[in-house]
Amino acid sequence: AMFSMLGYYVQALVTRQGPVENWASHIADPTSNNLFAYTSDLAMFASAGDKLAAWYGPDRNKWLGPYSEASTPAYLTGELPGDYGWDSAGLGAD
Repeated sequence: AMFSMLGYYVQALVTRQGPVENWASHIADPTSNNLFAYTSDLAMFASAGDKLAAWYGPDRNKWLGPYSEASTPAYLTGELPGDYGWDSAGLGAD
């Protein structure tokens, strides 16, 4: 029951509608009113383009934000997924 209530709260925060309005809109058009309609802004569902610039390349998000510029190793260029400019063991050097 507690997990269901959490779902109601998250659904209301994401869709800005109540549970009855969400159910009615989903019944009216189930192919476009579902979970994937609200996940287009997440990185794993984003299309290529400007949305991915924050995750790849030299201007990507880094582990210390703006303070990690001087501490990022030269071999971490941001071309691989998960490269946040931190490699304490030196495993990415090869």
